[in-house]
Amino acid sequence: MDTMSSPPGDPSRQAAGVRSRRYGPRLASLRWLPILPLVGAVVVTSCSREATSAFPSPTNVLLITIDTLRADHLSGYGYPRRTSPLIDHLAAEGVRFHQATVQWPKTGPSFASLFTATYPKDNQIVRRVGKPIPHGFRMLAEILRGHGYTTCGVVSNGALASELNFDQGFDTYVEAWKLAEPGGSGYSTRAARVTELAQAAAEKLDRTQPYFFWVHYIDPHFPYAPPEPWRERFQGDKLYDAARKVRVNKRKRRGQMLEIGRKQVLDGRTELDFYIARYDAEIAYTDAHIGLLLDSLRDQGLLENTLTILTSDHGESLGDHYYYFSHGRFGFQAGLRVPLIFHYPGVLSAKVVPEPVELIHLAPTILEAAGVPLEDGRWMQGRSLLPRLLAESHPPERPSYAYSEAGNTTNRKWQKVVRDQRFKLIHVVDRKDQRWIGGLGQRFALFDLKNDPEETVNVAEQHPREFKRLKRALHHWWNEEAFAVRVDPPGADEPRELDEKTRQQLRALGYLR
Repeated sequence: MDTMSSPPGDPSRQAAGVRSRRYGPRLASLRWLPILPLVGAVVVTSCSREATSAFPSPTNVLLITIDTLRADHLSGYGYPRRTSPLIDHLAAEGVRFHQATVQWPKTGPSFASLFTATYPKDNQIVRRVGKPIPHGFRMLAEILRGHGYTTCGVVSNGALASELNFDQGFDTYVEAWKLAEPGGSGYSTRAARVTELAQAAAEKLDRTQPYFFWVHYIDPHFPYAPPEPWRERFQGDKLYDAARKVRVNKRKRRGQMLEIGRKQVLDGRTELDFYIARYDAEIAYTDAHIGLLLDSLRDQGLLENTLTILTSDHGESLGDHYYYFSHGRFGFQAGLRVPLIFHYPGVLSAKVVPEPVELIHLAPTILEAAGVPLEDGRWMQGRSLLPRLLAESHPPERPSYAYSEAGNTTNRKWQKVVRDQRFKLIHVVDRKDQRWIGGLGQRFALFDLKNDPEETVNVAEQHPREFKRLKRALHHWWNEEAFAVRVDPPGADEPRELDEKTRQQLRALGYLR
């Protein structure tokens, strides 16, 4: 039996791709935060937990996100290649969550969940990029701005375009793909350009207010084409096995399962490890430019009293389960597990948190760190991680569950995922996907992440107690009363058409035809 499948004000443009905006009183009157105890939604309240006082006031928040970055390809997370010395340094000095999970392994849905602290099943930003966030949702940047923060975003993925309302709550929103490089030499979203734009934006931050500064890098996203001298890094090293091949179907432009298409072939190469080395080189290239950004912010005095957070929107399948150079279709760890690092010298002690956490909890964590009072540490469907950041490491009293969704299937029949520290359960209705997960006809697949981290063997029969426990948790979560959100009145703010530069970039990324 399968019960689970049962207005903004007038914005002014400083330049194409840079949006500065302030919302007037009218917008505030149209937005509200629902109270829904079953899923933990609460309003911002005057009652704050004592833990907030551990952070200096005011605390700046720097959020660095790297597109398509799987945690297990960072050297600080145990990867043999030295891909991420700067990120490793942040992790070594700060709090590293070893098992952080995204809510959907695709950029639009993942960031929609992160910034609204709502699950895809309830916010309906699912399956694909290009779907606007409903205006009725309160966004993290809006809450922070309402509490005296200046807000700035510098982004590099068209899936986060202002036309899709991801700029909601930001005083300044810089979209790299819309801005020509100096001298009119075209458009670039490479890490070097994003760092340059972020440095320029930082210089204009209002120094009389604390800031929320979001910088998003896209380089590890396919196609993996880092510039020299990074391009050849890791090629032919001791991890490189030239015998492993990728099958190319020259009759197709693109492929995902079992093979790739002719438009995905890089430099005429068919060795799988060539592509993996290129992906790793993109990480190393991005890591270096994050280091340059942090040096610049430090030189400007902008890292004082600053909480720096680094994470990703999703991972990437590099041939795992015969799924090549993409993400979103499956709820495997390759797409769901991302880094999550908090760095605040003098405030946070270095440690590793082993139990799984969800990125849906990041927004309320940032709010509490910024001194925004929350009731019981909750905001929308998320719960602040501040107690885990500040307290001595100790096992949770009850199993710590993380929930995700994935897939291309419509009508709420996409994959549902729940995991604890060791076991993970995937519920899959679509028969086309079943064959790649637990086997044709198998609606549930249980994986032992401790002994089978690559998720190759369905162990539901060997662990019936764990299977029933996770199935019960998944059923309860999926069948909770839907999280309600009030949208703006019809016609209050018509959807914006995608800018042509945004369309071009989304086509280049394979999201639009």
